[in-house]
Amino acid sequence: MTNSRTGMLRNAEYGPRATGYVKGKSLIVGLLLPWALTACMPGTIETAVGTGIVLEQERKYEYQHNVERAVDLYIADHADSPCTNGEDRVLDSAVEIIKKYRLSGFKEVVERLETIYRDPQQTDSVRAAALYNMAVLHSRNEPPNKARAREYFKRLYIEFPDHYRCIFEESEWRDSMIEKQLLLPGETVESFLEDAERDIERRQAE
Repeated sequence: MTNSRTGMLRNAEYGPRATGYVKGKSLIVGLLLPWALTACMPGTIETAVGTGIVLEQERKYEYQHNVERAVDLYIADHADSPCTNGEDRVLDSAVEIIKKYRLSGFKEVVERLETIYRDPQQTDSVRAAALYNMAVLHSRNEPPNKARAREYFKRLYIEFPDHYRCIFEESEWRDSMIEKQLLLPGETVESFLEDAERDIERRQAE
């Protein structure tokens, strides 16, 4: 009887402690297991990280190349423009930001230009330049936002009659740029111009 009671007391004293030991041991094993698996596969994590860095660099270089190609195409398109003073040139600083920041560059540039355009303290020439650059960037982005670009070009024509008139002058160059950058499915240059003229007249009458 005594031995039985002593055994029960010992179980009562050491039982929880023994259980804690088992739990602690399980926890240690659980913590060490991933390390042990990694040790069995040397270089796996390093390889995965390295591959991710390489892929990101490839995306970055491809993106920068695409931006440079878009700029080159724009310069080629505007080589024959009727603008003789370079006023149709896209801001170099905007291009550099877009090239440098692949994921946020375009949004950052457009937000800055929008702020300049809406700032009444800026001169008309500065505000017009901001509006023009927004129109071009939206029309040349991938994918292009033609609706936004069309809206900005219309605002430019209405709000700043003394600026950028060269791009609106009737010419083969103007029509080719409209066809390449602004037409929606089913539209023609003629229908685009007719619609734009009606819309501009309506806005000017308001």
